Amino acid sequence: MDNLVKFYKALGDVNRLNILRMLSGQELSVCEIMQGLNLSQPAVSHHLKILRQADLVESVKHGKLVLYTLNSCGLKQINQLVDNHLKNLLRFATSDIKPSALRENPNYCELIGLKKSICEKDE
Repeated sequence: MDNLVKFYKALGDVNRLNILRMLSGQELSVCEIMQGLNLSQPAVSHHLKILRQADLVESVKHGKLVLYTLNSCGLKQINQLVDNHLKNLLRFATSDIKPSALRENPNYCELIGLKKSICEKDE
């Protein structure tokens, strides 16, 4: 589950999605990513760190340069995790839905120590 959370976190930012798009089919340095996204070096480094933690990006040193590419092994593993996750959600969404405990017992909120008004809010 931790890998799935890291993956979804990594995809939860437009700059990280743009970095992944930029790295499609090419390697790039931080400087090139900075220029392409008009971001500061610390911001790009932060986004790359999150992408590396999610196994979406890997870095390779080339002399003094650090170059970034998509991590094909990580992408394959995450593809399988996400595919299984979405299949399970779809399976649950199309199965018979278990009724809410509140539907079965209108006093359920009070039984678990909450005010009834909290259970009745539509937010």
